[in-house]
Amino acid sequence: MSTKPDRMKLFLLIGQSNMAGRGELTGSEPAAAEGIWTLAQDLTWKPAADPLHFDKPDIVGVGPGLSFAEQLVQGGFPQPVGLIPCAVGGTRIERWVKGADLYEQAVQRAQAALEAGELSGILWAQGESDTGELELAQAYKERFFSLIRDVRADLGCGDRVPFLAAKLGTFLREEASPYTRFINEAVEAAQENYANYGWVDTAGLTHKGDDLHYDADSARALGRRFAERYVQMNY
Repeated sequence: MSTKPDRMKLFLLIGQSNMAGRGELTGSEPAAAEGIWTLAQDLTWKPAADPLHFDKPDIVGVGPGLSFAEQLVQGGFPQPVGLIPCAVGGTRIERWVKGADLYEQAVQRAQAALEAGELSGILWAQGESDTGELELAQAYKERFFSLIRDVRADLGCGDRVPFLAAKLGTFLREEASPYTRFINEAVEAAQENYANYGWVDTAGLTHKGDDLHYDADSARALGRRFAERYVQMNY
């Protein structure tokens, strides 16, 4: 049994289902890489393995978090990594603003995790649930910007901690998600407004057959893209 390090580099994982992970589990997923830990639902630390999240146990699967951490560790990241999974599938951004349930839950979990290390990054993948109605899509930018400001303030890290956000999958169907561009424009625009912020492209990634969720290979590829962007911003 691995022994949990006293101090870890911590990463907060927030958003909806494509952060939580819906990629297919085969039952033969590789063992977690050495030096990568995850905060369980009961606030205990355990060696990381897919699925990281626990939002919907019957359907949760492979997401980008583990491959993100593995890419960092394989690239010589200096300390063990601790992941703080908080994403919940099917959620609109209105539940991720200060005062709303999922925002407050994520902040509480992150604060508990900080006893084991220092926050080193925040990863965000969300927005599909806000693409179907014009009013929701138009409100996205203001809500997203407030999320960036507030979560950094509430976790006491300011802009020294990178905030990375993924654009939406390019496979979303127009009839189901007619206002995707509002979300992607907000994700890009934040880079001009906030220091130590970066966005991650999703071009070429594929869905699992539902025009909504990344398949396992693409979820892992997204995680590696997050890691590459993180390294570009910090080294």
